[in-house]
Amino acid sequence: MAQAVKEILEAPQTRRPEPEELRAEVSRLKKAERELRSEHAAEVRELKGTVATYANQIQFLTLRNAELETQNARLLERLRQSGDNVAVLPAPSPPSP
Repeated sequence: MAQAVKEILEAPQTRRPEPEELRAEVSRLKKAERELRSEHAAEVRELKGTVATYANQIQFLTLRNAELETQNARLLERLRQSGDNVAVLPAPSPPSP
């Protein structure tokens, strides 16, 4: 790297960027960096929202599943207590392809 800089400085015919050009390039790069950071932050916010939605759905489904298991247990108990008054239906067969 140092050798490359020395070669550039020793060659007077080599065009060197003007300070204003360098400042403009630095400004452009800083602006591009800010835009990328902003886009990244927006993506992170969106993904956090998605994760929260999925977590809420999972929680809801888990609670609903527990309710259905409780209802199923109650119904099975009522069936056992009913004795011979209830006929058991065969389970439906899966549809054929």
